Amino acid sequence: MIRLLLATLARRTPRRRTIEETITDIPAVRPDPSRAQLAELQGLCRQWSVMWCWYRREYMAIARFDTASPILFAATPRQLVYACRAAELAMAG
Repeated sequence: MIRLLLATLARRTPRRRTIEETITDIPAVRPDPSRAQLAELQGLCRQWSVMWCWYRREYMAIARFDTASPILFAATPRQLVYACRAAELAMAG
């Protein structure tokens, strides 16, 4: 009786998935920039305090002058430099 019950339960259990079947596409996470990279970026944006937001995985710049948009976010250093320069030019004009 017990053998019959165990055999029935064994047939009902779903087969185990292999690792390949359970892996899904995991989005790539941008690595944290080094101190040298942040220092170089700070040198390009002297009127801004530049930092890396690890919780947003983005660069952030806080203006050291009065501007309409005092905090800027960008995914890449190039985008951040362009956004900072655009804000500086908007204040100058």
